[in-house]
Amino acid sequence: MAWNDGITEEISSFLGGIADVSAHARQIGEQVIDEEVKNFSERVEPKIPVETGGLKRSYTVKRDESKGKSYYGYSVTFEGNAPNGEPYEKIANIQNYGTPRRAGSFFISNAVRKLKGMTDRINARIDAEIDKKL
Repeated sequence: MAWNDGITEEISSFLGGIADVSAHARQIGEQVIDEEVKNFSERVEPKIPVETGGLKRSYTVKRDESKGKSYYGYSVTFEGNAPNGEPYEKIANIQNYGTPRRAGSFFISNAVRKLKGMTDRINARIDAEIDKKL
């Protein structure tokens, strides 16, 4: 017979509570990431240079599940090739950064810059949710 003065039950309850908070925090993090990706696309899509329309059509946003369940993220790419065989990724990079003869539009770089501080926004949302529960 094991000695138990209630500490084991309290510890078990405490650890169960941590698991609940952890799951809720992950859910909040995923919500913030979803919002950030939506905002990113809203900043990028209207500014994609349109000459033939191919670059704009090649823009894709997909949930990235290649790294397993512990990872949550998205893949944002320009898929495929232009009719001349040039990869749309390369065309997007040239349009974004420019060349020695052509100024870049920085349509990707500017949107990526807005993602800075996402971890702080996730933490702030988690803190706000925890404060609501207390």
